[in-house]
Amino acid sequence: MKFTLIAIALLLAPVAKADNIKCFFTEPFIITTYSMSKSTLTIKAMDEKTEVIKNVSFQIKGAGDFVLMNKDNKVIQTLKLNNNGSDGMSDRIFPMEGQMGQSADSHGNIGGCETNNLKAQGEG
Repeated sequence: MKFTLIAIALLLAPVAKADNIKCFFTEPFIITTYSMSKSTLTIKAMDEKTEVIKNVSFQIKGAGDFVLMNKDNKVIQTLKLNNNGSDGMSDRIFPMEGQMGQSADSHGNIGGCETNNLKAQGEG
């Protein structure tokens, strides 16, 4: 039990210190950037206007499971720290998988996410 708690703390430490979490999605092409210091989520979709959502909180749901919630406590994006994220276009492996909304059905895709401290590995 003690080992499990230490392992969880080590996994969460880089994410908790992250200033920005950036996610890349395909079909549709969307890039999201969450700023922990500003509590904002910027959503940039191809051929659409950039949207900035304010008062977004970062919530830890479990070991390696996180959500971004708006001021009404609605889940905007889910994040999984599993070292298996993908942008769907490259061979890069991202430290996190991201989904828009509570399920992939909301935009139909899962993306790859990285932080200031946890970067994607591989060729882009």
